[in-house]
This record gives sequence, structure tokens and C-alpha cells, in this order.
Amino acid sequence: MKIQTLHRHLASLLMFLFCFNGHSQEWNMKWNADAVLSAGTEEILPFWARTGHHGVIPERSSGVVRTGLDIGYMSSDSLFFEAGTQIAARCFTVQGGGLSADALMDRLYVSGGWRMFRLDIGMRPRRSELGPLSLTGGNIVWTANARNIPGIDLRSDWIYLDRRHVVGIRGNLSHYQPVDDRYVSGMMIHDKSLELKFSFAGKVEVSGGIEHIAQWGGVSPSVGPQPSSFQDYMKVFFACRGGEGAHLSDQLNVLGNHLGREYMRILWNHETFGMTFQYDKPYEDGSGTRLQNFPDGVWTLKFSLRDRKAAVTDILYEFVSTTLQSGPVHDRPATEEEIAKQDPNSHYYGRVVIGGCDNYFNNGIYRSGWTYYGRTIGLSLINGVQFNEDGVAVGILNNRVRAHHFGISGNAWKVPYTFKATYSRNYGCYGQAESSFYTSKPWQLSLALEACVNESVTRMPVDICLGLYSDVGELYPDSFGLTLKFSYAGSRLFKKS
Repeated sequence: MKIQTLHRHLASLLMFLFCFNGHSQEWNMKWNADAVLSAGTEEILPFWARTGHHGVIPERSSGVVRTGLDIGYMSSDSLFFEAGTQIAARCFTVQGGGLSADALMDRLYVSGGWRMFRLDIGMRPRRSELGPLSLTGGNIVWTANARNIPGIDLRSDWIYLDRRHVVGIRGNLSHYQPVDDRYVSGMMIHDKSLELKFSFAGKVEVSGGIEHIAQWGGVSPSVGPQPSSFQDYMKVFFACRGGEGAHLSDQLNVLGNHLGREYMRILWNHETFGMTFQYDKPYEDGSGTRLQNFPDGVWTLKFSLRDRKAAVTDILYEFVSTTLQSGPVHDRPATEEEIAKQDPNSHYYGRVVIGGCDNYFNNGIYRSGWTYYGRTIGLSLINGVQFNEDGVAVGILNNRVRAHHFGISGNAWKVPYTFKATYSRNYGCYGQAESSFYTSKPWQLSLALEACVNESVTRMPVDICLGLYSDVGELYPDSFGLTLKFSYAGSRLFKKS
């Protein structure tokens, strides 16, 4: 009886959507399935064979099968609705030999909105501004390196404040609930952003913004439950200090682990090409928001042709530096003159806070840091995730990196291809032991060449993609990897006037 009632309610909802206001409507359905085989000459696949796939491709040789379905609805008055799911079944090698298998939900969401506003509920990939050629996709703190996190995301597209679309504004407000095993169980993520754009004659666009993220709440095995009331949420929202129930560090600074990004982008739109320059800077505290960690960040220059069938369609170069982190010193002894002006009851009496040692993506209370299922959520070059005896992430060993990244894509004899090369020096973290592996500043070169053929070449309704990868250097084992991917996708459109 309950199932019949549910079916009746669903049928009523669909009838309502089809008849909404009598306006013309459009329904579409999309489906996909793919199989990916990955193999490498070492236990761990080369960097680019396992990076940038939303955490679905295992780090070791594997076979992955995915299948997904998405439906969408759009009315003539700009009301829209979307829902979709994608599951993945994986079989992969394990350390020491043998095989293991698992299944995961890669995508599961319901979305809706009107005009420039949308609400996403569930697990869904976030927006990528610079595409897969980029190390980060355009956002240094949210990349495609880790799995999609369940949450609620309310965001807007560009809202223009004038008729000529000269000044635009957009933003988002989100709440995420990670479901992996973490050092602080039940931890929550608060995320919001605000961006501003200026357009000049439709040829040049200058935009910039700030994104604020905070990890808060949950239960720590070392310091106990963390504040998680609505009043505490408001403190997290406005980056205020914690109250009496908070840990001492949160009472001295702000409640929760706060991080984020500040970015500036210039886009030149020409009739035949587009050129993008972007500076994307991370921050971990007030010293970062005050630009004390400049020039840390990702500097990007991208050139794209309008002709998407050209031999070369996109060229991208990125310079990455995260080595400064506002300097190596957080605080220093105060001089006699400085002590005379200090409050004797202050926790920092006798010390002067300089604000260095930002320690990107790490935190003393939220020891799993800015990771999800053991992978860095942000810039993938910040790596070296450390695990405890229970397999729970408890910190990142390498967050001081300097790198050059080059990417190119286009078409060779009607075959789309992508080439990426990333060279890095890895400095570990401030305060590491002299015996640390990173003291020698190991270098690394990671290469990727990917090519796909579609139905126009194979005469079959299946895309076939081949990837060749290599790691050479001192950070990862010298290795060669290969992936073979078979993809099928289809869609159907339904219209009603």
C-alpha cells in the first residue's frame, strides 16, 4: 500500500511538471556507461593515470566499470530540474599482491532552479572554469582529485547589475557532510564565495573573488566533541573565535579549521581565439587573506582557438608555488618594549605573532586535513597523505611545492588528443625533521598523452580512448602506465508545447 501511494505521488508530481503553467517544456534523458582498464609497471600508477578522475580510478592497476543516468527538465519560463546517478564497480591490485574489489556511488544528486539560481543536493562534480588541462580546473582548493562530497549547494550564475552586462556578481553558500572515515568523525564543511566581474565591450572580462571554507563540528578522539550548535555555525560563518566549549586554539583564533582562496582572472575574447590569465591564491588564516603569503598560488595562462577542429585547440601553462606560506615563523620572542605594551593575561604574552607556517591543508585538531577518502581535495601536487594504523588520514607531508605544468590539446587526423607534462620540486612541510625524505627537495616529472576515437572513426557507437603515462624522478617510482577506456553515451529529448 505504501509503495502504491509513493507511485501515485510521483505520478502526480510528473503530471504537475508537464502541465506547469501551460508553458512549453523540454525533458531530456542521458545515459552513459564506460569501462576503464589501467595498468602500470610499478605498484602505484603514474601520477596522471590516477589523478583528475574524482577519486574513482584507484591508485593501483585496476578495472573500473561505471554506469550513469541523468534526467533534466526545462520550461519556457526558465524553471529547470535535474537528477542523476552514477555508480562504479572496481577491481584493483593491493599491496603485496592479490586483488580487492568494491563499489561506490560516484554521483547522486537532485538539482533545481530558476534562471540564474540553482540548488544542488547530493553528490555532484563542482564547476570547472579552466577545464581538464589545468592542474586545478581553476580552483586551487576544490579540484577533481578527490571523490564528490555529499552536500547542499545554493549558487547563482552571473547576475548583471546593468542592462549592458558590464558589472556582474555571483556567489554560493554550501554545506557538505563527508562520509569517509576521518580523525574527527562527523566533521562538517561550510563553504561560501563571492565574485565580481567587469566586462568591457564584450571583449575583455576582469573578475575576482574570494571563497571561504571551514571544517567544524564533529568528535575528536583526542580533544572530544567540537562545538556544533547554530550559534557555533554563525561563529564559523563569520570566522569568529570559539566560546568556552571550544579548544584553546579555537578560542585564540577562530572556531574550526578555516581555509580558502582568492583569485583574479582576465579573459580576452577575440573572434578567433580566447586568452585567459588567472592568479589563484590559497589561504589558511588571516595572514593569507592579507596577502602575506604572496606569491603563493597557481599562475595560469591559457590560449584557446574558437575552431575546435584545429590541430591545436588549447595551450596552457601553469606555474605553481606554495613554498612561502607567509614565512617559516609563526611567532617570535617579544622585545622588552613590546612586552611592556602587552597584556600579561594574554596567551601570547612575551611573544609576537608574525603569522607564518600556514601549513596548507593541514590542521592540528582536524588532523585528516583537507582530504577526502585519503586524497587531497585541493591542488593534487600537495600530497603525501599520512595514515594511522587504522587507515585514517592524519596529515599531509608535502605542502611546499614549486612546479611548472604544461598542457596542449587538439586534433591529429581527426583524433582528439591531450598532452600534459608536470615538473615539480617538493619541499615537504615547515618544521620537518632533518632526516625527512623531503629535505633533499626531490624532483618529479609526470607525463600524459591521451587520445580518443569516436563513432566517425570506429563506425561503432563506442568511443575508445588510450592513455600513456610516465613518472620519472625522485618523488614517485619511475614507471610507465597505460589505460584503455571504452565509453558509450546516449540521450533522448522529449518536448511538450
